[in-house]
Amino acid sequence: MHRPRLGWCLIPVLVVLAFSVAGCGGSEHDLMIKKFFVASATGDTATLGNIATVVFDPDKDGRAQNVTFISETPETTRQLHIKELDQAYKDAQAAADAFSKKMKEYQDKNQDAIDRVLKVEQSGTGRIAPRDVAVQEAWRKWRDESSEVQKKASDARLALQNERKVADLSVPDQDAAAFDAYEGTREVTVTANVRKPDGQTAKETLILTLQRVVLKDGAGKPPIEGKWMITGLKEAPAA
Repeated sequence: MHRPRLGWCLIPVLVVLAFSVAGCGGSEHDLMIKKFFVASATGDTATLGNIATVVFDPDKDGRAQNVTFISETPETTRQLHIKELDQAYKDAQAAADAFSKKMKEYQDKNQDAIDRVLKVEQSGTGRIAPRDVAVQEAWRKWRDESSEVQKKASDARLALQNERKVADLSVPDQDAAAFDAYEGTREVTVTANVRKPDGQTAKETLILTLQRVVLKDGAGKPPIEGKWMITGLKEAPAA
């Protein structure tokens, strides 16, 4: 239902938006939630970029009006493994770089033979000359192993990015890999009168996922508390 904030056209800021947060006195996140729905409706990507990774797309989801706070879950916390994944990525990338260097050395020493082998393979006709058979087998092995080590580095990078994505938004001026990092999550439920793109209005119950990261250095210094971000949005299940 609710798509990432990038990829939809900006709506002119001068949109008349009948928006209120009546009854939103029960959450410390009221102002951010109000900003989120207003910024979504008006196409204010600058504001959205500071507070959310999702958007309530006016062209698909509609415009939320009379947003009312219903409930909020306690914050749950999990320790992030950014340090370990950062080191795993560095190790995998170093291994890939070392392998690429060795592969390049072999290629430089056997360039003529490799060119002949590739020409035959690409044409799909003819046979590899006997003098080039050993090079063909060796080069195939080099290529297969190169794919493996590059995939390991790519997988390690993706795992690191996924683990630290909230940290990079919540505490953008810190390198989370230098700390013990903890990710907090809570859900806020609101109701809203949603004016759909076809002009119809329906009351919806929406659940927003909020997350932040807290960094600790292990040296007794006060923790660095990151800002809360809206990272998820869904309709509440039907009763």
